[in-house]
Amino acid sequence: MKNSVGSATRFPWMAMLTFGFAVFSLVTSEFLPTGMLPSMVEDLSVSTSQVGFLVTIWAGTVVLTAIPMSFMTRRFARKNLLITAVVLFIASNVLAATAAAYPMLVASRVVGGVGNGMFWMIATGYITTLLPAHQRSRGFLFISAGANLAFIVGLPLGTALSAVANWRFAFVVMFVVTLVTAVLLAVFLQHVPNAHDDNNPHSKRPWKDPTFPLLGLTILVVFLVVAGSNVFYPYVTPFLIEVSGFDRVNVSVPLAAYGLGGVLGIFIAAWLGRRPEKISRNLVWAVTYMGAIMAAVNLLAGDPVLVAIGIALWSMGFSIADPLYGQLVMEVASPRLRDFAGALRTTAWNLGIGGGSLVGGLLIIPFGVGILPYVGGAIVLFAAAVTLAIRRRERRDAN
Repeated sequence: MKNSVGSATRFPWMAMLTFGFAVFSLVTSEFLPTGMLPSMVEDLSVSTSQVGFLVTIWAGTVVLTAIPMSFMTRRFARKNLLITAVVLFIASNVLAATAAAYPMLVASRVVGGVGNGMFWMIATGYITTLLPAHQRSRGFLFISAGANLAFIVGLPLGTALSAVANWRFAFVVMFVVTLVTAVLLAVFLQHVPNAHDDNNPHSKRPWKDPTFPLLGLTILVVFLVVAGSNVFYPYVTPFLIEVSGFDRVNVSVPLAAYGLGGVLGIFIAAWLGRRPEKISRNLVWAVTYMGAIMAAVNLLAGDPVLVAIGIALWSMGFSIADPLYGQLVMEVASPRLRDFAGALRTTAWNLGIGGGSLVGGLLIIPFGVGILPYVGGAIVLFAAAVTLAIRRRERRDAN
């Protein structure tokens, strides 16, 4: 690529395609155990909950390591750190494929979690630095597309491989995929400037940076949207069966609609994110829409067709909001804060998943699964109010 970073006239298609493929391989690796749970339980002679905890262990590792790593790695080249993160995924898949017992499988998830935290700490900041403002939303589309393809294609294929061969073979395949990913990143990604400056008084205390208060509010939006969604999402299948009357076979229809809605949403987000000065405004509408649709899902629960449409529209709302608040995090943070902002975002994201699913699980016991869309929707609508406050502060600062 001959173009200068941040002022390219031509979009770096190969770099962004490679980035999207990296996201696809990493997200597939992260959630692979969820589709292979029965065979892993049988082979390792462990309980279902122990295998389920592997995703929790991964997320917990990200929460504990992402922010410290943003300080420890701030002097290193961003491209090299992205490749290092994928190398940790390679090691994680090797450990998982060769795990003779459960503790080794846990170790593989810890290694992968460290790689996950490192990758997402840098990913959005890398794209923001690489691309000029008018191209960033297109760059973020590749991140969203890679993640969505992991759920739509990667995880089902991994589950199928575990069924026709065994779960270890699925991790072997992911070892090859992540190895190819590391090579592609080395070939097609370019180095970007590192904004870290040891002489800056805020380099060791990013919370003293003038942009930190607005960044903190944006990170709160990330947490609230993800938490609100995950109050309901982990329990959407029981909801569809118990409340909407689907059976274990045809429940796949609204779940497929969820996937299709997500794909449509990422293209809408790319269109809405083309003008950085309008991102907070568009995010207000996207999050408000998402919260309202979540609440409406319960009102539509009696009609199978309408509830499937509602599930798709809810997924579309999340797929619009997620890239927009990711882009907003990078826009409000000063360049020297971008890696720290990325670490905060991935920490908030994983806390939102864990906290939301915990709240949902606790609410089911006394109130039943039908309460979850209302509670999740209310949390998301509160996120819309916080986003509106961000929008007003941006307009005040601009004046």
